[in-house]
Amino acid sequence: MTLELGVRGKLFAVSLLLITVVGLGSGLYLQQVLRGWLEARIEAELLRDAQIARALLEVADPEFTVNAMDPLAKRLADSSGASISVMSGRGEVLGNSLVKRWSVGNSENQSAYSEVKRALAHENGVSRRYSTTVGAEMLNVAVPFDTSRGAGVVRVAMPLSEVDEAVARLRLLLGVAGLVGLGLSIFMSGLASQLATRAMRGLVDSARQIASGEGIRRLHVPSTDELGRLAGTFNEVVGELDQTVRVLADERDHLETILDSMSEGVLALDTSHHITRVNRAALELLAVKEPVSGAPLLETIRVPELIELVTSESAPRGQTAEFALPGARFVQAHSAPLRTGGCVVVMRDVTRTRQLEATRRDFVANVSHELRTPVSVIRANAETLSDGAINDPESAPVFLAALSRNADRLAHILSDLLGLASMEAGEYELKKETVDVQAIGARVISSLTSAADAKELTLKNELAAGTMAWADAHAVEQVLTNLLENAVRYSDKGGAVSLRGLERAGGFRIEVVDDGPGVSAPHRERVFERFYRVDPGRSREMGGTGLGLSIVKHLVEAMKGRVGVDPREPRGSVFWFTLPRA
Repeated sequence: MTLELGVRGKLFAVSLLLITVVGLGSGLYLQQVLRGWLEARIEAELLRDAQIARALLEVADPEFTVNAMDPLAKRLADSSGASISVMSGRGEVLGNSLVKRWSVGNSENQSAYSEVKRALAHENGVSRRYSTTVGAEMLNVAVPFDTSRGAGVVRVAMPLSEVDEAVARLRLLLGVAGLVGLGLSIFMSGLASQLATRAMRGLVDSARQIASGEGIRRLHVPSTDELGRLAGTFNEVVGELDQTVRVLADERDHLETILDSMSEGVLALDTSHHITRVNRAALELLAVKEPVSGAPLLETIRVPELIELVTSESAPRGQTAEFALPGARFVQAHSAPLRTGGCVVVMRDVTRTRQLEATRRDFVANVSHELRTPVSVIRANAETLSDGAINDPESAPVFLAALSRNADRLAHILSDLLGLASMEAGEYELKKETVDVQAIGARVISSLTSAADAKELTLKNELAAGTMAWADAHAVEQVLTNLLENAVRYSDKGGAVSLRGLERAGGFRIEVVDDGPGVSAPHRERVFERFYRVDPGRSREMGGTGLGLSIVKHLVEAMKGRVGVDPREPRGSVFWFTLPRA
């Protein structure tokens, strides 16, 4: 009997404490909610009144004087029931419904108040502040207005005393209701404690823990009666549930690990096209940063081709599509239906594949085109010599010279292609050391003196002594040779070619400056591509292979530099590359 009373006492104490805490918590929460709701409602009404006042002021277009504005402010206040102030764009009070007209001009400048500041910045301003004029806390809402005579601010304010009164009434009602409820609860708790037992209480607690996810706890079975058998059955269910939860958690973790480790993007949708699962690769591929689980696909990912893929009539059967994303990226997506409804979309970034395919097509076409000319010339001249021209002392040397010239051109093209292939495969070994770029430039210019003299060109080495870079000496010499040869080859007779250097943070910018025909803007982005020529006919006539600038780009980038071309005014080009300082 004593043990039974102890259980009832504990249950009664816990129930009383729970009811008290919940009642106080609910009362405080309702009080805060009511206050917030009333203040929000008053704020909305004040904003509406302010907007109405702004519209009337903009329609009336009064003069910006106290005599014109103050009567309007008082009439608007009589209509709305709130106090209204009208200010100029500098914060000067032109009308105030709370004071007499003769004292409006003596009011302090209002531009320092937060709501007026926001209104002067063409935004709606709201603030709560104690008003010495009214002697109460006021809710102020200010909006800007604009008329043909100037811009200003209209402010509508109302005391928050109504909110305090409503909250006080609610507090009284809650107190009375709480006392009545507490009395009833005490009675019901006492009655329930007499009917409750330890096993039932444990059963309820365990069920509550399982429902809230706090854990799974088995019940102690002290008897074999109905409650004891119920507790035993509950323990069996708990064991099976525990095992099922563990298996599902393992499968979920396994699935998430697989999805996150995939390079392909995976997007799962339900029957209403809401996103149910998405992996990291899909978020990166579609450039989505926010959590999107549960969000509609149409509002989250704005890719028309993807939306068409999952919403078309053939979507339930699965289909494949390829589409482009911003940033020149290409994605191949395949949708497949799910047995539970909806579909899953697997996306793969095929940008690199498409770029390689385009590069391969361009390369094959360019190589075929470049090799066709020397091979055709060699074949034609060989056939001509075979037909008897070799016995003609006048024409035979001409044909032989053409054979030799085109064979050399063919050898140059193949040599440059092998060099490019070696660089792109990473087989070109750089031997970086401290190199004197000025000395290398002097050697290259010396080797091109005869070619420059033939065109009456002036070659200048304006590199400063001690231009020491951390680079491969052979690569630097090859880069300078290609750039200076191009400058000499394409410069007009009597021009000038200069080699100069500029210091930059951490390195040098080496420039080859000419006064030739220059490179127009559409061609500057592509002159460093293989076989790309601004003037194909002129380039072949001058013996260029179309690979020199591509070799320059690969060599400079291998030395951790950059390369480019800029226009020169009034005529010419500036080909440049950067090298790190030694």
